[in-house]
Order: sequence, then C-alpha cells, then structure tokens
Amino acid sequence: MAIKRTHVTQRNGYSRMALIDSVRPYPDQIRFVLNRMNGSSFWAWSLWRAPEGANLLDSIPLSREYMQCAGTADALAVEVRHLDPDGTPHQYAVGKPGGDHSGEPTEVIHYDDGRHSVTVHPSEVFTADEAAVVFYTYFLTDKVSQPYTLRELDLTRPTPEPEGSD
Repeated sequence: MAIKRTHVTQRNGYSRMALIDSVRPYPDQIRFVLNRMNGSSFWAWSLWRAPEGANLLDSIPLSREYMQCAGTADALAVEVRHLDPDGTPHQYAVGKPGGDHSGEPTEVIHYDDGRHSVTVHPSEVFTADEAAVVFYTYFLTDKVSQPYTLRELDLTRPTPEPEGSD
C-alpha cells in the first residue's frame, strides 16, 4: 500500500487542517474554499505538504515552504515560498503570463476587513477560479508551473533610523 502524501491548509493564520477529498475531489475542494474568501471573516489561505509520517490527528506541523493567498474571491494575491538547498528562503508573487513588471506594483488588494493590504502588478491579481488552478498544480508538484511567472519579493524590513541621527 502506497503512503499518500498529505497537504495541510491554514485559514487566516490560525485554523489548520488536512486537505481532504472525502466531500469533493481536490481541485473542486480548492476552488470551493477559494471562492468563499470574502476579505473579512475569511481573507487568507495557505497550502503546504505535511512531512512524511506526520500524525495530523496529534498536531499539524507548519512548513517553511508553502503557497498562500490573501484578498477576496474576486481579487487575490498569490505567493509561493521555496527554500534553496542551503535553507535560504525565497518568496515570490505569482503572476499570469504577459504582465509588465517594469514599474512599481499598482494594484492594492485589501484583506482582514481592510486592516492589511498587499500591492501587486495587474497580472498578479487572480480570481478564486484562476488561483485554484495555480494551487492545484502546486498541490500536485510543489511548484508553480508554466505559463505563470514568479517575481521575487524583498521581505527585508528597513531598519529605522535612531532618533536624533541626521
């Protein structure tokens, strides 16, 4: 008997569970979940592969590699995080093909009742149905496939200037 690799999901940063297909097939389950995102009570969703042999009834482990989105079913920003072999993390905004990334991002996606937002390029705004295709491919392969694009994000935070310095 082959051991099935399990995926874990997280909603709004706190509610974790295994992704299951007992009610509907995985692609339909992913699409269903993403279409429920309203930017208020449900505004963020993550997907990652659980470690081999993880007992998801005992505890649900986090991962340093994942795909996530935030926003509403009409406008989602999708990101993916991968680690180099040496453990260095890289986080990317996922985009549709043909986008112009020569300037600064201009599309603001609000979430958590408008308390937070992310700014992306127009080609990096997904509907729930569009994002479901990207998430399902990630579910199958742990990668973002062609024709989608990746734009690396700079997640370093500027160090505040000490008071009184000029």
